Amino acid sequence: MHPAVNSVAIVPVGVTKYRDGLYPLRPYTKEEAGAVIDLVEAFGAASLKERGTTLAWCSDEFYLLADRPLPEKSYYEDMEQLENGVGMLRLLLSQATMAMEDLSPDDEASPFAIATGVSAAPFLQQVTDLLQERCPKIHGHVFPIHNHFFGETITVSGLITGKDLIEQLRGQDLGERLLLPSCMLRAGEHVFLDDVTVEQVEKALGTSILIVPADSGFDLIDTIMGLDVELPHFALPPEDEYYRYNPGN
Repeated sequence: MHPAVNSVAIVPVGVTKYRDGLYPLRPYTKEEAGAVIDLVEAFGAASLKERGTTLAWCSDEFYLLADRPLPEKSYYEDMEQLENGVGMLRLLLSQATMAMEDLSPDDEASPFAIATGVSAAPFLQQVTDLLQERCPKIHGHVFPIHNHFFGETITVSGLITGKDLIEQLRGQDLGERLLLPSCMLRAGEHVFLDDVTVEQVEKALGTSILIVPADSGFDLIDTIMGLDVELPHFALPPEDEYYRYNPGN
């Protein structure tokens, strides 16, 4: 169907714990995920020769399941399937590394924490480690959030709920602010999938929350460094000028 279809994302099925009476499904094994990658990459190589585009790509989650390194950024061409998690982690790492080139060892920022899904946590930890190596005065922690709401087979950041954030982060050292990816919130709202609001999470944890665009390493570093970033639009009350919420307000 090319060129009417100009890009395809291959994404593993998400299997929640709510499957009573439904068709039996199970997550991919490591070996099965690797076989899917081999199949899709072979198709992509042939398509590139024939059509000038790879056309189909596996999502980052397949590479994580298969315990294989992510392809280089150039492999994803124009990142057409970014919203489906195809190349998102590679783009995040690449942009964050570039953003750090403008920093000096004497740069400082207030202590921070990042909460994310289990699958993305190692990559955000890598970014945090690189930042702390470059700027020793900056301190941050990455917290992988296990999905108790949908089941622990769900590891993506976009399905983390407010209740899980509160239960797993309460009492932790969150520094002076908690960074969350925008994909955790409902589109256009400041509410998590379980109807818990960002303000409620802030009050429960006693810290300020900053929402960061999920696919931008530049915005992640800028937010950590205390710089203004252009954030997704959220339906906030008129009196709120910024996408941050102060405990007690």
